[in-house]
Amino acid sequence: MDTEELSEVLQAADLSFYQADAYVTLLELGSASATEISRASDVPDARIYDVLRDLDERGFVELYEQDTFQARPTDPETVVSELTDRATRFEDAAAEIRERYEQPTLDANTVSIVKRFDTVLEAAREFIAEAETQVHATLTPEQFAALREDLAAAKGNGVTVNVTLLASDDEEIPKATEFDGVATAVHRRPRPSPFIVTTDLRRTAFASNPAAVEDYGMILENRSFTYVFFWHFLIFMWLPWPVLYAEARDVTPKRYADVRRFLIEYHEPIQAGATVAVEITGRDTESNQNVTVSGTVVDTESGAEAASEIDSQLLRLTGTSKIVVEDDEGRHTVGGWGATYEDIEAKQITVTSADVGDTAVDFTEGPGSVTQASGPE
Repeated sequence: MDTEELSEVLQAADLSFYQADAYVTLLELGSASATEISRASDVPDARIYDVLRDLDERGFVELYEQDTFQARPTDPETVVSELTDRATRFEDAAAEIRERYEQPTLDANTVSIVKRFDTVLEAAREFIAEAETQVHATLTPEQFAALREDLAAAKGNGVTVNVTLLASDDEEIPKATEFDGVATAVHRRPRPSPFIVTTDLRRTAFASNPAAVEDYGMILENRSFTYVFFWHFLIFMWLPWPVLYAEARDVTPKRYADVRRFLIEYHEPIQAGATVAVEITGRDTESNQNVTVSGTVVDTESGAEAASEIDSQLLRLTGTSKIVVEDDEGRHTVGGWGATYEDIEAKQITVTSADVGDTAVDFTEGPGSVTQASGPE
């Protein structure tokens, strides 16, 4: 490395041009007066004293008096250590730039990793407050108590609220009356399990369970990721566990963001002759335009072929699922997320009325509006 290149490297290490020039000159001279250094370098006489004092403060040179104002380089280990630290930081920065460039791009609002559970809980409150269709949650009794008012507000807005209560047999749990007006249905599962709140198949708040090795939380605002948590909830946190509380199917307006979730509750009654009216909000798969269809469900298809031979709700989830809705214009096939062969991809299914026996309920007047009837004439 020649003198000019060494000077340029020192300038990259935050030395000024004059400081780098004076220091390299002093390395060659060994020890010299300020005047000698100025003459041997490009540093003007008027600047040499200030330049040398700056180098002294940084530990590059040592100043002393000997008839005249003298300077000499300090032990190079001081300078070498600083340059080595800077080189390491530059190498680390280069590696980080390469890693970030190669990582897949995610929207800043898509995924957040957090350390504090309070942050996850606040995100869950926000998601519940803004839910329009459904809330699925796995909660301990303490967490249920913390979110009870938020869940009740969502339920009051017509949102379907399904809760899996994480409680062992010896734990005290809320009475059934405490679920009235708060949850649509509650199942019970032993601990330990993660804290999960998913809303509208779009947003998820997650925290690992207390037995986990790593303590962290995730906040997701992404439909693809949330769909994974939704399936996890259904398969591991919901269907296998006993019912602790459930409103009557024909008493409360319900909204669903997924066809399979709707069919879990209504497939068998519809196949048995129940009359269920729905409003479907979704996407026309041919034109890709938003559509709304209101009518009666006249047919359903739910589950794999094996599900007809084995009584299993889990198997039923794995097969093709769709419903057929009839209105004044004809019949429309309705599928779930990513529907291709059906007429409509459902984004929200609202049960507006249901006649599953002796009680007919009309929900068109809004959440909580119940009209008793004696059944079909």
